[in-house]
Amino acid sequence: MAKIRLLFGTGIVAWFAIKLYGLGTWTWEQSNQAGIFWNLACITGLAALVALAHRNKTVFIERWKSVAKTTVLYGVLLTGSMGIWYYGMVPETLNQRKEEQLNLLKEFVNDPTELAELQNTNVALDPQSIDVIYAQQAANIEVFFSPLFFLGTVLLIWIFVGVVFSAVFAAIMPRIWDGPER
Repeated sequence: MAKIRLLFGTGIVAWFAIKLYGLGTWTWEQSNQAGIFWNLACITGLAALVALAHRNKTVFIERWKSVAKTTVLYGVLLTGSMGIWYYGMVPETLNQRKEEQLNLLKEFVNDPTELAELQNTNVALDPQSIDVIYAQQAANIEVFFSPLFFLGTVLLIWIFVGVVFSAVFAAIMPRIWDGPER
């Protein structure tokens, strides 16, 4: 259990360190990729360690529940940490990213060739004016970067990843450690 707690704490603290290092040195995408890969490694490690600790449980569902509780808790704490980071410590990074997306949208709708291509492929956009298209898409960008949607989406993703990884490790760990007699 000490290894699990250590990985739990180290995972969150190291994520903050990665984000802090990436602040100003990496692009938004590079920083996100580093954070995602780090947290995938942490969830994989947690799932493996907890599955190993509960490999003596003979019923798969019981093993899975035990492993999933830990990985889901990590996902919840990670999402809370992301909320603290993006909306408490460095809210300007999300605002800057949102402004970049709004500027890209403005460039897109002001380019008649690209807009005409989009309107030709999407019948619903064809009769709409540039202003209406911009307003609709800008509203979508605002929703995407809102705290509830952003953190809710992140939470759902990490819970899903945690549950899937925990199922995989709960299924294979007893076979790896106990041999073929199972």
